[in-house]
Amino acid sequence: MPKVITLQTSFNSGVLDPRLAARTDLKQFYQGAAVAENVVTMPQGGIKRRPGMRYVNDTIGWGEARLASFAFNVEQTYLLVFTNNRISVYKDDVFQANITTTYTTAELFDIQWTQSADTMIIVHEAHAPRKLVRGSSHSSWTISDITLKNIPQFDYEGGSTNLNGALNDSATTVTVNSTTGFPSAGKIYVEVELISYTGITGTTFTGCTRAQNDTIAVAHDDDKIVTSAEDVWANAKGWPKSATFYQGRLWFGGSTKRPQTLWGSRTNDFYNFDDGTALDDEGIDVTLDTDQVNAIVSVYAGRHLQIFTTGGEFSIKDTPITPAKVAVRRETQFGSSKIPPRNIDGSVIYIDRTGKSVREFIFDFNEDAYTSGTVSLLASHLLNSPVDMDVSKGTANDDANYVYFVNGDGTVAVFNSLRAQEVSGWTKWTTAGDIESVAVVVDSVYFVVKRTINGAMRRCIEVLDPTTYTDKNKTFTTSSAGGTVFPGLNPSGGAQLEGWSHLVGEECRVRVDGEVRENATPTTSLGIITLAQSGSVVEAGLDFTTTITTMPLNMDFDDGPTLTRKKRIVKVVPNVYQSLGISINGDRFIDRNFGLSLNSPPTAFTGLKEMYLLGWTDLAQVTITQTDPTPMTILGLAIEVEA
Repeated sequence: MPKVITLQTSFNSGVLDPRLAARTDLKQFYQGAAVAENVVTMPQGGIKRRPGMRYVNDTIGWGEARLASFAFNVEQTYLLVFTNNRISVYKDDVFQANITTTYTTAELFDIQWTQSADTMIIVHEAHAPRKLVRGSSHSSWTISDITLKNIPQFDYEGGSTNLNGALNDSATTVTVNSTTGFPSAGKIYVEVELISYTGITGTTFTGCTRAQNDTIAVAHDDDKIVTSAEDVWANAKGWPKSATFYQGRLWFGGSTKRPQTLWGSRTNDFYNFDDGTALDDEGIDVTLDTDQVNAIVSVYAGRHLQIFTTGGEFSIKDTPITPAKVAVRRETQFGSSKIPPRNIDGSVIYIDRTGKSVREFIFDFNEDAYTSGTVSLLASHLLNSPVDMDVSKGTANDDANYVYFVNGDGTVAVFNSLRAQEVSGWTKWTTAGDIESVAVVVDSVYFVVKRTINGAMRRCIEVLDPTTYTDKNKTFTTSSAGGTVFPGLNPSGGAQLEGWSHLVGEECRVRVDGEVRENATPTTSLGIITLAQSGSVVEAGLDFTTTITTMPLNMDFDDGPTLTRKKRIVKVVPNVYQSLGISINGDRFIDRNFGLSLNSPPTAFTGLKEMYLLGWTDLAQVTITQTDPTPMTILGLAIEVEA
């Protein structure tokens, strides 16, 4: 029977949609996998076990939580944990402060924010915009409503009448033909002057204060038009839904009653929205003029000011943007979800309004326009009603740029991108629980994970730690190498340790000095585990399994392709790097190199090793699994197939 050897030298395309199983004409087919779970693709082409998640803390009050990053500079960075009526602040995984808010659990994932220096602007359509300000220390924080000046006005009521007699520049009553249709107290425009009033009669506005919002009190002739005016933002009308800083202005996008309107502050006067007489530095108020309702869900400061709506994507390319020069251009018409977009690798990534596709909003210099291609086409099955996302930028040589999409089912779809190297692929992450939120603080990736621990539901803050191999883990180190004295050591036993109180009642995988030891279940409120032998470094946490399954093999023999023929994998030769604990199609890969002493832990294996397999199949796929908390990197595979 004919035999052939096929090589897979790269996994850069990550996992591919099952509906692509027959697309052997795609180059990604030969760089992808049918399953890629709990792994990370590398720009060099290999694929490796994902990092473990180190335990930081439980969320305050055990409730749902949403994470955010606060970064003043590289050294002064913080993790913000939004929970019901509270923000908890962490610095370098150490709790710093609790801040009282009015954001409820139901509102957490509708909050948006933007930051300038040490001030974060927080917006939600049910709340006046607030500013979160860092004080003189890591634990000093304040949150307060922003004092907005010259709030834009809008005629919500549609009241209109005319002056009944001339109005001088100091009058405190305004006589009109009729006050029908006007509220009992509020504001009116007489020509361009804004006047507030405290009462009405049938034909008179009383208790008037002239020249509101920096308008000018002037005399007005008889019969001039009088219209009603209200603050465009208020509890009854809604507050801005989104915000960003761009070209020296604070921009607000959309509200409950004005979903298609964009507002820009005065230049370098972020809280002042006075539109004055439309001078270049004055406030801007512009409404998207389209043939359908395009409710603004996000505004983003990219190459240009970008506006993401439920019905399409827009931009303002004018430089600088001024009241007289503000042209909103519709770029694409896919629509966006409420999850704010993120920048990665020269493009802006966003989730479309269906929650089933991830797109990149990228500027085409040749066309002087934006395009919005899908980046999830080859792995759309990994997206399941995303609820949160964030981006980590590749800083090490073995890192790409990664976007973490937290799904509604508790899984994470991870997209990696390194455009210059044509790296673009997806993988799936799971854990013993449901991942609910993500935030990247500089180089650290944090998750909120809902887990059941010892029969009770707990929400935990955990951070990816490339030095660990389990989830919700903690690692303790002896005070002296090779000793038995650990921080938190229970004095009653040399190999009895405490410190895993967050895992009491759960069976944990244990690593001691890099070697997988017997499982242990922490006991008592101290979280004590007992080891058969002591060591210098002990990691204990929850297990997870990595799985890689190749795409179905389809080779061309002299007598034709093998797609519809029975096949047998005769031999597999994996090229591995510093790996332990691997199985291929259920058979253990012999990867242990032992030192001179049988008491020393095994060292990770690097190189090639032949494995012979049995059995005929239709698809001829290779499945690599790892159930031990050990390192694993697969650089490539050579597969000998008989058909």
